[in-house]
Amino acid sequence: MKKVKNDSQPFISYIIPIFVLPILASFVGLCFYGILSSFDGFNFGSIYGILLSVIFFYVIIRGMKNAILYFIPREECYVEDENLIYRRIFLSKFIFRELRIPLLDIKDIIDKGSKIPKVSTRSLVLATFFTPYERIVIEMKSGKEYKIFVDADPYTFRNDDNKFIRTYNKLKEMVIEEQNKLFFNQKIENLSEKYNSPLDERYDFILNKIIDEEILFIAKKDNNYIVNGSYDAVEYLEVFKNIYFEEVELDSFYSYVLSKKENQDKKVLVGYNGIDGKEVTMSKLKEDINEIRDSRSIFKN
Repeated sequence: MKKVKNDSQPFISYIIPIFVLPILASFVGLCFYGILSSFDGFNFGSIYGILLSVIFFYVIIRGMKNAILYFIPREECYVEDENLIYRRIFLSKFIFRELRIPLLDIKDIIDKGSKIPKVSTRSLVLATFFTPYERIVIEMKSGKEYKIFVDADPYTFRNDDNKFIRTYNKLKEMVIEEQNKLFFNQKIENLSEKYNSPLDERYDFILNKIIDEEILFIAKKDNNYIVNGSYDAVEYLEVFKNIYFEEVELDSFYSYVLSKKENQDKKVLVGYNGIDGKEVTMSKLKEDINEIRDSRSIFKN
């Protein structure tokens, strides 16, 4: 199974703080406890110490939470059952987030690009650590959006942005490739349904296809013709695998075959599906083609 992984996450850079921060928090907590113990009563110094302690512990807890939820887990995407699956996995076992996005509902995949820093260089470490930047946006046809793939180092002058761009390109290529496969399979499935529809309906479909494309596909069988109107059908449907069809322009076929007197009574099998097809004479086929053309001309006028 093909997977696209977010390789831009500096895993070790965030594992280390997870172990260091609790130790640091305990040490600072003891220091604050010692300072507060030196005050006899409830005064400005004790209030200041308490507030500073609360802020410090909040920063540490928030940093640890973001590291565990966003920066340490591995992110990956793959395709399964016509869905794009996104997973954020912690320690290769715990799934923190999972999305199942129907491939054919995806409108576009966008890379928001690197961030432009609005703070000093020294502040970027905190800015990155406390504001996870999910850089890839999956736009749906419904207007809904999904944000995935955390860029753990989103400022262009601090990292090699090409690494994330390569990941983005791989993801987009995978989605487009899988969408094209689904569109193609749907097209073949629809063609298969057309070729298994009732004879008259199948006959009308083939004739309209021939006139639309101005080409037809011909195979000979027992000195008669099998006439088809869809390239995808003759190329990809299993029933035509061992039948050789020749592509012919409609005008040429009309002039050199349909209009010849000696061909008028020859049989033509239209919409053959391996079991049956509508058998008509050349003159009848010519008449029906003319009728469709005339009806379209009247409609246009």
